[in-house]
Amino acid sequence: MFGHVSMSLFRPVTALVASLAIAGLLSGCVPGEFGTAQVAQSRTSLANGALTVAAPKGWCIDPKSLRNSGAGGFALFGNCAAISKNPDDSHARQPALLSVTVGPPAIEDEAGKLSKARLQKIGEFFRSEIGRAALARSGEAKDVTIQKSEIADDMLLLTISDRSKSGGPPIATTYLRGITDLSGRITALAVMPLKDGEMSADAQRGLMRDFAAAIRAAN
Repeated sequence: MFGHVSMSLFRPVTALVASLAIAGLLSGCVPGEFGTAQVAQSRTSLANGALTVAAPKGWCIDPKSLRNSGAGGFALFGNCAAISKNPDDSHARQPALLSVTVGPPAIEDEAGKLSKARLQKIGEFFRSEIGRAALARSGEAKDVTIQKSEIADDMLLLTISDRSKSGGPPIATTYLRGITDLSGRITALAVMPLKDGEMSADAQRGLMRDFAAAIRAAN
């Protein structure tokens, strides 16, 4: 059901907000080939062990997608059975890919590590040309439109339309990103339906909540 997918190499983002200094936080995902694994894994540690990332049951890590350093890391999750190539493995309940990008430690102030005001500034950044270019799979700001921006449950939620051209099986033009603080790290999550119209906005939001909860539970 999930086809083949991997991620583009990180495209550095020169600035998010000067005080946050997130480099490469939100690279896009481009279809490619799932890595082959005899046993699909549902969790791993990123940022050299600073954060354990996990996904809801049915989603497992594409081992070829992993990027890991002291500054942060990246992992892409797809259907466990597709990744292990074992039809008896668990199956994702929704036709979507999940990704997590771990950034640097969140800067703490009197309002906490990632306050509502700071999330609002991040949202404003991503509406800028530089921010939209950082979100685009193509790296081109013209390909991205922010359809909706809101803050819920201490997370900035961005409904994004990305018209970037890429090879491989289709991934929905419109998808959901979330930016939040997980175990003291600025973290970006994505819920990417495989085709437009396969998941409602509410279903994407529900899966985003479950994804964040799985990571919090793992830590």
